[in-house]
Amino acid sequence: MYKIFEMTKKHSVLSNNIKYLRKKLGYNQEQLAQALTINRSNIAAYEAKNVEPRLRIILEMSELFDIDLKTFLQTYIDDEIDLSKIRQSKNAGKSSQMSNTRLDTNINLDDFVEKSAKIKKILIGLKSFHQFRKNNNDERTPKEENILSDIDNFIMLMEHLLLNNENLVKSLNMEGQENSANSAQLEAQK
Repeated sequence: MYKIFEMTKKHSVLSNNIKYLRKKLGYNQEQLAQALTINRSNIAAYEAKNVEPRLRIILEMSELFDIDLKTFLQTYIDDEIDLSKIRQSKNAGKSSQMSNTRLDTNINLDDFVEKSAKIKKILIGLKSFHQFRKNNNDERTPKEENILSDIDNFIMLMEHLLLNNENLVKSLNMEGQENSANSAQLEAQK
């Protein structure tokens, strides 16, 4: 169905996909950089395969280009790939996932909120401990720097997920309020 390529010295799948999708969707490097709140030179480096983007940037590009993460990272996207099919399949998956989520969250919303709150407390503690360790270790090896960077990326990802949880809860609460208001209105009309 799709071509999957190994990374080569000339072009990696990721660097190709960033450049191809940016151009195909009508972004110049500056516009894409502004959308991702980074410098234009970062985009140029990602496309030239000089630098690999951080996880946060990869996730944001995947969302911006409306391509699922696995396809974005593993499928060499070019003119032979029907972009509309890749993008439509992602959207179809989202809508069916969302409808399933709505059914389940009516029953478990309180548990979901409680678990998210617990995770947030754990993350705050982890973040404080991590910051303490970073501040009290002036001499680090390159390996330690990489580990610290990975932990920073993990913390940033978890904060992003928790923010999405909070937005989901707000959305579901608003939807519930609208449904209650509509039900009351229908009862009043009877």
